[in-house]
Amino acid sequence: MNMNIQFQKAFTLIELSVVLFIISLLMVGLLGPVGTQIESQERQQTIDTMDDIIESLYGFAVINGRLPCPDTDGDGTSDPVASGACTVGTGDGWLPWQTLGLNNQGDIWGNRFKYHVTTPGFTTIDTGTCAADGELDLCQSGDITIRTRGDDTSTGAILESKFQYNAATVVPAVIVSHGKNGLGATSVNGVTLTATTAGTDEAENDDANTDAIFYSRGFTEGAAGCVDDTNEATTLCQFDDIVMWVSPSVLMNRMVKAEVLP
Repeated sequence: MNMNIQFQKAFTLIELSVVLFIISLLMVGLLGPVGTQIESQERQQTIDTMDDIIESLYGFAVINGRLPCPDTDGDGTSDPVASGACTVGTGDGWLPWQTLGLNNQGDIWGNRFKYHVTTPGFTTIDTGTCAADGELDLCQSGDITIRTRGDDTSTGAILESKFQYNAATVVPAVIVSHGKNGLGATSVNGVTLTATTAGTDEAENDDANTDAIFYSRGFTEGAAGCVDDTNEATTLCQFDDIVMWVSPSVLMNRMVKAEVLP
């Protein structure tokens, strides 16, 4: 009589360990791309929100004949004085989201948007004379400069990554998200987060901007020994700020079309 005997083989502890090790390797490999994808989506969502904010600033100027002052006390409303000059002389503060009629107190990471405006030149209604009189008219220029870094096209075949140049000048207003790292930001609950390292491009976006200079450049992770300068032998420091600004030509064009100016 032939008997077929089936043996049921169980996993040994060694085999189970090997399987678990392989699974853990696969999970680690997947978590990296998933985390990167989530952060990319968060940045895009914040960019979309900031696009809406810029449009609301254009709309506010068309309706009111000026740009709003920043929020300086955290209540979401602009804080001007009677003359049209902003409460803080440098025009630096947070986005006045309530004044703009928006429902975005901050970015996706829960931090307030920084808002800086040329004041009083772009926060004071024009009285009819086109001159450098501190009023918003066709003769007015913004005092904000946006800097960036990248290749120096004048060097031909040499490819740089740290060359510094102006992306925009005479900018009327700028908004900043301090990114996922939140360095230098203030949360929507009023908590000031860890400040950025002095001398970095993010630190320039963090200060009170009495020099009216901001940096807008590509995302970099940073590393030990990093320096935000033009020395190509070192790496750039961490930068995840998102910076957008009001274009002077677009602003003037829209106000002229709406017959608010000249």
